[in-house]
Amino acid sequence: MKKIILSATLLSLLVLASCGKSAVCECIDTASAAQKEMMEAKGDQAKITAIEEKYKGDMETCQKLGEGKTEEEQKALAEEAKACEKK
Repeated sequence: MKKIILSATLLSLLVLASCGKSAVCECIDTASAAQKEMMEAKGDQAKITAIEEKYKGDMETCQKLGEGKTEEEQKALAEEAKACEKK
């Protein structure tokens, strides 16, 4: 069972890596999608709650990208984010 889970995880990572998008770019895309859906919810609290739940795991992962980073590493992440926006 562990081998199956490990194989599936490695396959997922390989597929993500082959897409060419960095974690920072993925976070920007996720935040943009969540923001768009929230704007479309037009204040409907039930819809907003559902959207927050939908993106909760992704947003937590994105927040962790910057945790424990030095100022220099954070600047590098910011530069990478700027590069994502240009693509």
